[in-house]
Amino acid sequence: MKNKSIDEYPYKFEYAQDNVYGHTVSLLGQFDLPKQGIHLDIGCGWGSMSEKLMENHPIHYIGIDADPDAVNHLVLEGKEAHTYKLSSLKDNIEFIDKILNGRAISSISILDVMEHVLNFEDLLQTVSVLSKQHNAPVVISVPNFAHDDIVFKLLCNKFDETNTGLLDETHINIFTQEKLLEVCKKHGLHQISKKDVVMEKSDQYFPKELLTLTENSSLRQLLLGLRKNMGADGKVNQLVRMFIASHPTQIPVNRQLARPFLSIVTRTVGDRPEELKEVLLCLTGQECTDFEVLVVGHNLTVEKQLLVESIINATPEWIRSKIRLIRVNGGNRSTPLNAGFENAEGQYMAILDDDDIVFSNWVEEFKNLSNNHYGKILKSVSVRQEYEPVKTSFSQNTSIAVSGFLNDYPADFDFITMLHHNECPGLCLAFPRSIYHDFGLRFDETINTIEDWDFIVRAAFICGVASTPTITNIYRWWLKGESSQSLHNNEEWEENYRYVQNKFNSQYLIMPPGNAKRISSLIRMRLENRDLNNGYPINDELIRKREIAHLILVSNSWNITKPLRLVKRILGKKTCVPEIFTASELELDEFISNSQNSKSWKITRVFRKK
Repeated sequence: MKNKSIDEYPYKFEYAQDNVYGHTVSLLGQFDLPKQGIHLDIGCGWGSMSEKLMENHPIHYIGIDADPDAVNHLVLEGKEAHTYKLSSLKDNIEFIDKILNGRAISSISILDVMEHVLNFEDLLQTVSVLSKQHNAPVVISVPNFAHDDIVFKLLCNKFDETNTGLLDETHINIFTQEKLLEVCKKHGLHQISKKDVVMEKSDQYFPKELLTLTENSSLRQLLLGLRKNMGADGKVNQLVRMFIASHPTQIPVNRQLARPFLSIVTRTVGDRPEELKEVLLCLTGQECTDFEVLVVGHNLTVEKQLLVESIINATPEWIRSKIRLIRVNGGNRSTPLNAGFENAEGQYMAILDDDDIVFSNWVEEFKNLSNNHYGKILKSVSVRQEYEPVKTSFSQNTSIAVSGFLNDYPADFDFITMLHHNECPGLCLAFPRSIYHDFGLRFDETINTIEDWDFIVRAAFICGVASTPTITNIYRWWLKGESSQSLHNNEEWEENYRYVQNKFNSQYLIMPPGNAKRISSLIRMRLENRDLNNGYPINDELIRKREIAHLILVSNSWNITKPLRLVKRILGKKTCVPEIFTASELELDEFISNSQNSKSWKITRVFRKK
């Protein structure tokens, strides 16, 4: 019977620097492979990379394939090749040992084979045994089932098998990065390098009129935005990874069953030991104890680390066993939050800073809310209370409340208002684990303020929010001492605000039901009630007062009198400057009145004239 020609063979692919074969040769080029060693190419096909591999390394090439035509072609070229159909681990090892005949393996490759064979785990076990025995690196390549083109077509119930490519009709196994790494670890193969083949548009990029594939459709741009941070390898056509064999890794059968309900992330710099004690005391008194605590120490000195550890060690044993101390150095306020969320094991994650106070129902309300709204962000209600640092006979660094409870924060989550300013202190929210660990949302480490607002809004438009009117916590508002308000000047707050607003504006947003009517009502109200003299809606006093406060803070008078405020601060008479975009109307009134009635404002009147 006449053998097939090269052109008639469907899997005859040429070598190229930017395809699987070129990337494999590049990966193996990281090693100074032993002279006279063997490169074992399992499922070699027509041996597309054999010439280049032997050109780069003084090795002997051996190909193994089930197709006798491909093997005969290699033999005719003067290369060593053997016909063999992959089988069980025992049979595979016996066959390979026979053809090796005592020769040492220097490297191994199995390129685009595992998706075709029924017993791919036997194949992985085979190469793991050989890699461990010969200390040889293994390069594995499989098509990536998580390519954007496949994922977006599946959303439209499209599954188009082809003769070759990502959805080759002969494939009996599918792989994503996660599956490949998991099954390799299971058999003792640990990734040491990678060089994937990236294709913006794969062979599955058809039909072009499909809205999930059409470049300029809003649907495609929304989907691309959701997948951008997921680490989904959406543009990777073929996964090309290099492994070395060691001990197998045990993969948990179902980690979800063992997860606590809530991971509580508490960031601290070690400057508020008494408040940190109060936080842990609050957690000790929780009605629901299905939680873990991650105390994230940011830039702790040895002295402060010992102080934080002593506070943790002083807690009762049952809660001490739930606490982990994580040290983080460098970065800004967002860095410890990312570290905490990254290490969180809970189904939900919450932020509880070292100066916050929660009531005994804090965790319980989140868990009750999750019963009917699992997967949404869970929101309870915070009250604000003003505090000042004090010294007592018991502590040189504690605090005292100087106001009652202030109901500044609404019970319901208002998506539209949240696009303008933050109404939710971080401690009143619990975020589903998936938003961070699957969708890849991160706290933005390029900004030093409003990092929580930025994260909350981006997460809310993906998860949605479920609210309870129950008050569960106190948000401390520091009138004196260090806080985010005092550590960052108003210009930085303004700059970060504009940055975050631009970020929101550049993204496609998913609006929950009910907001279309709300937006329509807001537009109608503004059209009907616009004050033609100054451009403000007549009843929108809060917006007008925010604008006045903003004009004060950017005025020449404010800049000129900065040294006076510095002197006042040294003397313990710090000027209280509210956060313009989160301050209540009462706070704005107080700031505007104090500023405009001050002597410095009157003295510098001449500098405000145009």
